[in-house]
Amino acid sequence: MISDRQSLQLFFVLMDQSLAEYPSYKYRLLKNRIAGDWYHLGTQDNIVLAGLGHGHYTLEVNGITSLGYQSLQPMKMNFEVNAPFHRRDAFILIWIVIGITMVSFFFEFRTRTLRKSNRTLREKEITAKEVLKQKNLLSRRNRNIEDSLKYAQRIQYAMFTSESELQKLFPESFIIQKPKDIVSGDFYWTRKIGQRIFLAAADCTGHGVPGAFMSLIGLEFFRQIIENQGLHKPAQILNEINRNFDHVFGNMDDINLRDGMDLSFCVIDTQTNKLEFSGAFNPLYIIRDGEIIEIKGDKTILGPNLGFGQRTFTNHEIQLREEDSLYMFSDGYADQFGGPEGKKFKYRRFRHLLLSIYNQPMELQKQVLESSINDWKGSHEQVDDILVLGVKPIQKMASGFIQQRSNTLNQVIHLERFA
Repeated sequence: MISDRQSLQLFFVLMDQSLAEYPSYKYRLLKNRIAGDWYHLGTQDNIVLAGLGHGHYTLEVNGITSLGYQSLQPMKMNFEVNAPFHRRDAFILIWIVIGITMVSFFFEFRTRTLRKSNRTLREKEITAKEVLKQKNLLSRRNRNIEDSLKYAQRIQYAMFTSESELQKLFPESFIIQKPKDIVSGDFYWTRKIGQRIFLAAADCTGHGVPGAFMSLIGLEFFRQIIENQGLHKPAQILNEINRNFDHVFGNMDDINLRDGMDLSFCVIDTQTNKLEFSGAFNPLYIIRDGEIIEIKGDKTILGPNLGFGQRTFTNHEIQLREEDSLYMFSDGYADQFGGPEGKKFKYRRFRHLLLSIYNQPMELQKQVLESSINDWKGSHEQVDDILVLGVKPIQKMASGFIQQRSNTLNQVIHLERFA
């Protein structure tokens, strides 16, 4: 046996003496009993066989004399050429088994992977359905809450003094109110009793629903004290409001330190033009002859007594003049973030803006203040409720009401563009 990559060299000799003269040779090769052609070798007494494919072979060699006679029987030699290992049936069978095993493992792996993927997809689908269910539930709840808040807003605004009612008392006046949420913790209130006009602008602790509830409580306190108890001085009224807070919240232990309100409150006598003011933290601005007169509020909490003691409020009096403009406000305008550096608007900029527009009609002042805070805020979120109230308490003669139109508006808006 030889390999199909090996060669075979055969030597032979003529044994028939009758053909000993001038011998020559020829041969043929039979593969798997299939005879091939005869090939003449001449006098060469060997043959090299190479490159044979695997299988069973029979080599036949015959001797020939110079006269053309040849042996009666050719010499025969059988041999077998083995195929290389990688081409043998056993090797191929092994690879077939290995291939089938690998394919089986591959399909098993793919099946498990697909099952795992399907299980994951089902879990995600279940989770997505649950999330969608919760989202729809939250959406319905949010709609219900929003509808309730809008209804509460209408109730709250019904208790506020409307801008038209304010303008009946002060024809030259405006109100800017921008709640951070649907309902507001800032409120304004006015009432005329006899010759006195009561005017308040308050900023309740927080905003949204807690502030809105506190604003309703404050409005009710004002109504009861002024209309029922007959108190007219601002400091007396605020002191009485504190006593009412203590009565309502005195037995509660979970009120925050600053639950209450910051407020500016004044009473104007329409016959004497005398103004009385008292405040809790918030001031009153009076602009006269191009200057701001700031009457500061007391640093006293208007709200429940939490054991830290409450001082009484101070009553301030000032004689009004015809050209005076009054401004009451919460801290939302000055505390709004915005501008090119994302900083607060601040009171300094607010005072400068008021000084640039105070001698303009109140309607025009409102437009400038609203456009200024909107431009300043830009894309920033509103941080708090905003309330600004402006009045000219003493009305000029009719001949003095010559209002400037669009050219004046552009001029004033230009004035308020400062660093």
